Amino acid sequence: RSLPRFGANVMTSNPNPTPASATNSFELNDESLALLLEEVSAMAASGRSLVSGLAGLNDAALGRLGRAAEFVRVRVKHGQSPSVAMASLSLPYQTPIRIAMQIMAETGSTAAIHETVRLIRQREDQQQRTWLSAINPLLNVVVASVVVFFVLPWILVSIAESQPIASPFAPSVDQIVQTFVQNYLLAALVVIVILSCFAAWMQWGIRRSIRRAQPSRHLATFCRWLAIQIEIPNANIETARAIESAAEVAVSDTPALWRTVATNVRAGATSEQSLDFPPDTPAPIKECVVDLVTGKRDADLIARDLRKLSELHEERANRQQSWWLQNVPHWIAWILMIAIIIVLLRAAISPLLRAIGEFA
Repeated sequence: RSLPRFGANVMTSNPNPTPASATNSFELNDESLALLLEEVSAMAASGRSLVSGLAGLNDAALGRLGRAAEFVRVRVKHGQSPSVAMASLSLPYQTPIRIAMQIMAETGSTAAIHETVRLIRQREDQQQRTWLSAINPLLNVVVASVVVFFVLPWILVSIAESQPIASPFAPSVDQIVQTFVQNYLLAALVVIVILSCFAAWMQWGIRRSIRRAQPSRHLATFCRWLAIQIEIPNANIETARAIESAAEVAVSDTPALWRTVATNVRAGATSEQSLDFPPDTPAPIKECVVDLVTGKRDADLIARDLRKLSELHEERANRQQSWWLQNVPHWIAWILMIAIIIVLLRAAISPLLRAIGEFA
């Protein structure tokens, strides 16, 4: 009921040229962006226009958030649509912000805005937990490298110098560890090289696990956004357009396959074969879309099933993404511990073995 006031002052164009402050780019961090979107949602719910509401946020105490609000206000005041102006604040979330603003302007529902905020905070939390999880194996390698190149050389050299069993041969291992004992710079350089290689390997593994989880995460996002649109009361959003919007948010880089589905819906297709779903689309999602197109079931029931499917695929994506960091630290800890034990045992018994070999 508040949308007419919210959009009344923001959609008119202005013949005056847009100033530089309205054309320069301005990006917010994820948390500030989420806060600004929540404010925009509150403005719509209270019936305030976007321009006047953003003007109230232009406070120096708010820092970049206040400057971003003024940036959007100036753009909207000079004729740019609110959806495009808000979307310009973040390149990674440009598509969901734009579509959420359009849905809110057309239906009056702020559900898509709240979902965008949830999406932003969820991805930020996932990134933080992923990189924080990498600290444990990295610390294991740091400790192991220090032990191997700073502590073990002293132990091995001490054993060699004590000569518990005299040997006429100079073992090459003793010569190597003696080099590390006498040259701290070389030992530090080796440690740095090992840590750099390990960090690069961990980064590769993390990015690989994220890519592996993307298909399931895309399906989860698609189901959630489609459910949001079809459960808005009295919205009358076209089914084909709802599918297009959900696909654009879920796979903003390659939504063309789902656009084919939307085109087929507009052409009157009603069966699974005629809709031509993208490859690897799960059967339950196909069934929900077919039921939505044909009207066989109530929209609320379809939305409920889509939300359950979204939770299922989100959980699967989290498992796929966390597998690397849940298993690799344990493997590294065991491998390093076993390797150090082997080196210490070898240092302790190698003189005895050499003496037995010479005597034999």
